[in-house]
Amino acid sequence: MSDIRFQHVTKIFGRKVEAVKDLSFIINDGEYVSLIGPSGCGKTTALRLLAGTILPTKGQIFFDDKHMENVSIQDRNIGFVFQHFAIFPHMTVWENVAYGPTVRGRHKKDIESLVENALKSVQISSKAELYPPTLSAPDWQKTALARVLASEARILLLDEPLGALDQKIREEFQVFLRDLVKREKLTAIHVTHDQAEALTISDKVAVMNKGELIQLGSPTDLIYNPNHIFTSFFVGESDFLEGVVINDEEKESEVKIGQSIIRTHNTGVSKGKRVAVAVRREFFQLEKITKDADKITNNYINGTIIQDQFLGLLRRVRVRLENQQIIEAKIHAKYPIHFNENESVKVGFDSSLSRCFDYPKEGIIAALEM
Repeated sequence: MSDIRFQHVTKIFGRKVEAVKDLSFIINDGEYVSLIGPSGCGKTTALRLLAGTILPTKGQIFFDDKHMENVSIQDRNIGFVFQHFAIFPHMTVWENVAYGPTVRGRHKKDIESLVENALKSVQISSKAELYPPTLSAPDWQKTALARVLASEARILLLDEPLGALDQKIREEFQVFLRDLVKREKLTAIHVTHDQAEALTISDKVAVMNKGELIQLGSPTDLIYNPNHIFTSFFVGESDFLEGVVINDEEKESEVKIGQSIIRTHNTGVSKGKRVAVAVRREFFQLEKITKDADKITNNYINGTIIQDQFLGLLRRVRVRLENQQIIEAKIHAKYPIHFNENESVKVGFDSSLSRCFDYPKEGIIAALEM
């Protein structure tokens, strides 16, 4: 078992720098969890706290209800994989993988069994006698992973492990890495700047900002059910429509934006409140305003085209709404309608795919500051 629990963990460097603030969350045994957020948000600090290379200033960390305060790095049953390949270039693949159990004094037959099984699991048995300089980048990382398996670690800490791989190889390795973690029944905590990677590979994703945990949830939760305005902003791309709630029903609210009234998913914001309605740019629908335009029959705002920009597989269409707010819609490049500058359009969206948040007291720009 390898459950992990952060209980009100704060880490202060020096006298004032709070790298992480009051972190409380649980990672269940066998879960693959990624930490994402802007640079300096506390992702790597959280990983170092797990590893034991630094200790909390306040709060506690538990592995299977065992307090880790006085447990050394060597006794935490964890393995590391980094962006920069942490293996010995002067040793063969076999020797690299055997290093951990050897220094721990394991019996020779046990070492042979552990190494053979680890190399087989990461699919590099045929390269056991090769030296790292002759390997490809993926095989370097496979060697690092095999070393973790041979050490019999049950918790895997990964810090940008795919950052040095080319994009195509990186995408293939994501599938390989997740399959390995699940097959070996490991608990994995993965730090990455690549949101697509985190959403693809993880059971849960933790969004962090300024040392705080903003939301921990499944990839689909983060996209379709963000519970915080920062999650809507940081994960993917969203625009925020500013308005006032004029009617709040059980499932949907009506919000007045400029001279338009739109419906949005009800997230508990009450009537009369100023709000920000978050809509992901992929969820916007655009139609020209013509006599026979009927595809968007409700839940729309009038606007004027600023730019229709081709981006390869997508087009980015910038629109000035009737309240002078500018939004961007991301539509497929083959969408049959092309828009001209200053053309009048309807900007619509499915109410269930939007989220309504209290308008931040400090303003939207300040609330989304990273």
